[in-house]
Amino acid sequence: MTNLVFRRPSQELDHVWDSLFNEFFNNVSRTPFVKQAQKANYPRVDILDTREAAVIDATVPGLEKEDISIKYEEGLLTISAEKQSGAPEGAWMHKEIHRSSFSRSFSVDDKIYDVGKINADLKNGILSIIIPKQEEKIPPLPKEIKIN
Repeated sequence: MTNLVFRRPSQELDHVWDSLFNEFFNNVSRTPFVKQAQKANYPRVDILDTREAAVIDATVPGLEKEDISIKYEEGLLTISAEKQSGAPEGAWMHKEIHRSSFSRSFSVDDKIYDVGKINADLKNGILSIIIPKQEEKIPPLPKEIKIN
């Protein structure tokens, strides 16, 4: 069981609103490239719980490390970015690529995780945040016991 929890109380309300909106406008199409898509959380993340740490991988295509902020404060780890791209000339026919600011927060229990040793790496559009577990909290590896 992981102690990292995504917090977004308005997610269910967003889903209901999007469903109603999409259902009402389902047959409206101004261009052949438009397809109704469900609103997604951004950035999308994978969270892996290993023996030594929790690892959060977030997709952040097009962002540089200077654009991203990672902060831990009062039990919350927050990933945010301020990226404003210049609008290209012309009108969008279809737009799915996120180019806006974002912020996502995760609850991190400092009794289980060593928040002083949080580390991050950005490679090929994937932000990896490693949150080591407290050393004394790691149980010993199971070992085979031979019967004499």
